[in-house]
Amino acid sequence: MSKTVPIDTITTLDMLDRDPGAVFRRLRRDMPIARIASINRIILTKADDTYLAKTDTQHFGSSDPTTPMQRAFGGHTLMRKDGEAHQVERAAMTETFRITPARNHWQGVFDTIAAQAVDALPKGETVDLRSALAVPMTVAFLKQVLGIEPEPDGQLFDWADALITGAMNGGFSEDVFAISDKANGEMNACFDRMIEQHRANPNPSVLAVMANADAPLPLSQIRTNMKICIGGAVVETRDALLTTLHGLLQNPEQTQYCLDTGRWDLATEEGLRWVAPIQTSPRIVQKNYTLRGVTLPAGETVLVSQASANHDEDYWHEPERFNLHRQGPANQTFGLGPHRCMGGGIYRHFISRSLLPTLFERFPRVQPVAGHTVEFRGFGFRGPTDLPVQLYI
Repeated sequence: MSKTVPIDTITTLDMLDRDPGAVFRRLRRDMPIARIASINRIILTKADDTYLAKTDTQHFGSSDPTTPMQRAFGGHTLMRKDGEAHQVERAAMTETFRITPARNHWQGVFDTIAAQAVDALPKGETVDLRSALAVPMTVAFLKQVLGIEPEPDGQLFDWADALITGAMNGGFSEDVFAISDKANGEMNACFDRMIEQHRANPNPSVLAVMANADAPLPLSQIRTNMKICIGGAVVETRDALLTTLHGLLQNPEQTQYCLDTGRWDLATEEGLRWVAPIQTSPRIVQKNYTLRGVTLPAGETVLVSQASANHDEDYWHEPERFNLHRQGPANQTFGLGPHRCMGGGIYRHFISRSLLPTLFERFPRVQPVAGHTVEFRGFGFRGPTDLPVQLYI
């Protein structure tokens, strides 16, 4: 006989911000399906359940035009669509992420970005890799891949913050939406200006591919789906890179292994598993569904935690450790099923083939600052708040 979703009254917002891993570990053990009272959301924490929720399109979906995301992003994005409507808009940008463009175009671009970013680092000094490397590198990387030119460059992070803030505006506050409305106006102007340039000079960036399609999407949907790329990729790219760097710096023998073998892909993958830059993803229950003896009510929004799935003890030994030699299934960081992140492959390509080898070959003796504790923060997006290092060559 099925039962209602148990309620977790222990977890606070501060716990989710400071140490969600401890929360997930307790929930996986005691109540793998639970409603966290402090956020009034059901969360799935076991890897098998998160896999199911992301791949079983009969019982779980993403379509929801009633969330604040629609106002925050200036339209109904493909992230909140299912079936054919989702596939049509997704297909409009897939050319950017295919293997052939990666080999023929992006590798040279990525090598140049990595070299310029590393060249800008001061030799023999103490620097924070968050501000000195991860932020400018993310901007340079996404300007190329997305095909946009924010003015100034820092505007890209401002836009991402505004979109995220607006999407989380559950109270539908007009003051909060004013922030995302302003960013929407700036982004739309940027997109429209860049579309003219891309039509004159086609290239494999996301915006150029959509603008030059034989049957392009309506301008409104090109704009909203570009904002999905910005809202997700900007913070995610910065935090995923920093997490991987922190893992390597804490394990110099693993860094040396990568230097000796060139297997930076293992480090990139382990960084994604170790601390997922986006901790949870929402899914809508399509009809009443019983899972682990618990009834998930139709219409309920459930949080599917890829961060917790990546630490599930059923599949991972000592999951809290960074260990690029570990054996296990593919991590769930970039999602699964029809809504799997299209940019996961191109991120892996850039970090493992360009950025990491360039950085560590230039600074093979880079070391973390002694006595400094790197702090991770965030529940929706999560990453190190800083990463100070000494850049020895």
